[in-house]
Amino acid sequence: MISHEELSDGELVKRYLLGETSLLTVLVKRYHRSFCNKAYWILKDPDIAKDIAQDCWTTIMKKLDSLKDGESFCSWANRIVYTKSLDELRRINRKRIKQDEYKKDIIIE
Repeated sequence: MISHEELSDGELVKRYLLGETSLLTVLVKRYHRSFCNKAYWILKDPDIAKDIAQDCWTTIMKKLDSLKDGESFCSWANRIVYTKSLDELRRINRKRIKQDEYKKDIIIE
């Protein structure tokens, strides 16, 4: 008998969508560290990277039924991590720019 850890991504996705929700933990064990690393590579902050990776799992669970080919789970999920990380980086940079502008206004006045 094959263990859950030996199942392909496609088989895990298929069975998860059929109701074996506990199989998500296998995907999390398989990919969470790499998601954190990818987010950290973009954001350079380990705490924010962990938060983004966790948020990505929520998105993955909500949108998994839209994945046409379960075997492409890795690239599909990594794209979610990449996009969410860039969105967060943009948000951080916008906030930083606003703070800098505010500081300039205070100095000028």
